[in-house]
Amino acid sequence: MYKNINLGIKISIRNFNFLDEIYANRDLIDFIEIILLPDFNEEDLNSIKNLKIPYVIHLPNSNNRIDFGNINWQNNNLRFIQKINQFENVIIKLKPICYIIHPESGDVNLSISNIKQLNLKPLAIENMPLKSLLGGDLLGYDVRNLRNYFKCINELEFCFDINHAIKAAISLNVEYLNFIKNFLTFKKPIIFHISGGNLNIETDEHLSLDKSKYPLSKIKKILFKFGSVVNLTFETPRNYKKYIEDDLKNIRFFINS
Repeated sequence: MYKNINLGIKISIRNFNFLDEIYANRDLIDFIEIILLPDFNEEDLNSIKNLKIPYVIHLPNSNNRIDFGNINWQNNNLRFIQKINQFENVIIKLKPICYIIHPESGDVNLSISNIKQLNLKPLAIENMPLKSLLGGDLLGYDVRNLRNYFKCINELEFCFDINHAIKAAISLNVEYLNFIKNFLTFKKPIIFHISGGNLNIETDEHLSLDKSKYPLSKIKKILFKFGSVVNLTFETPRNYKKYIEDDLKNIRFFINS
């Protein structure tokens, strides 16, 4: 832990060959966030259950052709929901900090309806940029839009992506630090995401922090004043041949900046 911040890195369920190096760096890494791919199986779930480190599970999104608001991908959505429910007897044994879901794009009512079918707790919804890398607009980019989800889905938690909030603020032409603070007064996050970006680009970039134009010292000050523990996942661009070397570099830059 760095001050009030638990430091986490993001890996795929297919990157568990990184675990030995992660365990060897527990002085810097407090938890991991695992991307659960659509082709997961029971062996994958049992591997998660046996982890020796706290973990978050991130459900697949449009990168994996899962978009709960997109009627054109509804067959993919329903197959994934059915698969989650199929493994309910194994999933119930998992103890993540939370599961993370994207609201994604399309129709907000369809998005909510699909998410309500996931029997996963605690389930946290992540705020999005306004503009999608695939074109068009995304759901859940501001407090007003997210409020629909919290009204309709019981016991829903919040995953606050700082980078996404800045990107949405750029699209809306509003001051981004105040925009960040509005999210934090709306709903206390169970998990945070951080990555770098430019202040003249409205779509997601996920740069390393040393390549970022964001005011990191001001963002850190907001996190220090949060008033409780911040579980912060570093979404680091990674050279997979180097395992977690880039993640460690990114975390150290955050601590020392």
